[in-house]
Amino acid sequence: LGLALFAPVASAQASRQAEVVVELYTAQGCDQCPRANRLLGMLAREDNTLALTFPVGIWDYLGWEDTLAHPAFADRQRAYSRALRVRGRFTPQLVFNGASQMSASYWDEARASFDQTRAQRATLAPPITITRFRTNSVRITIGAGAARTTAADVWVMSYDEGPVDVYVSRGLNRYRRVFHYNVVTSIQNVGAWSGGAVWFDRSRCAPACAVIVQEPYGGRVIAAAYLPER
Repeated sequence: LGLALFAPVASAQASRQAEVVVELYTAQGCDQCPRANRLLGMLAREDNTLALTFPVGIWDYLGWEDTLAHPAFADRQRAYSRALRVRGRFTPQLVFNGASQMSASYWDEARASFDQTRAQRATLAPPITITRFRTNSVRITIGAGAARTTAADVWVMSYDEGPVDVYVSRGLNRYRRVFHYNVVTSIQNVGAWSGGAVWFDRSRCAPACAVIVQEPYGGRVIAAAYLPER
């Protein structure tokens, strides 16, 4: 009885499998990025889509330091640059399922790339379940799949659905309010997946939580799931 009283109680909210993972690399000091942020917000409303914003400080030297940027986000963008053979880094950049990238400045082309990625979705992706407890801790369960010779990375990310509103007082977006959608607040590589069923516990993943199973070194996304805010 005592153990039952103190056991964590799971939320009834169900996590969702993502067929498409869209990552936007954006910066508050980039004049094209506010518009790209709105595009990401639109894609986030698509069914079975995990759309995430990663702010980077690539343009801080122009007079405004991005208030949401994190070195880990820049590292992730660099990994994509190497894997996708992109010369340098830029914003606004979209990455689809870790397999292709493009500028987010062109909405029609971005929409076409999104639709193409969704049409090519993997059919053998392992199931991922994210269970949130009342303490905001989570349990991540990844089901079994084909055995792998190279283990895949398991990334856990907290994100804020937003809109997160930042007033920019200097730089190219001076005197503008910049809105961000599904902005990542923390990212962690929690382990590996080699084809067998595994699970991971995290003390917190909120307000929203995403899990991405991905080939190492900025490779393609194998599977993903997300748990929206309560």
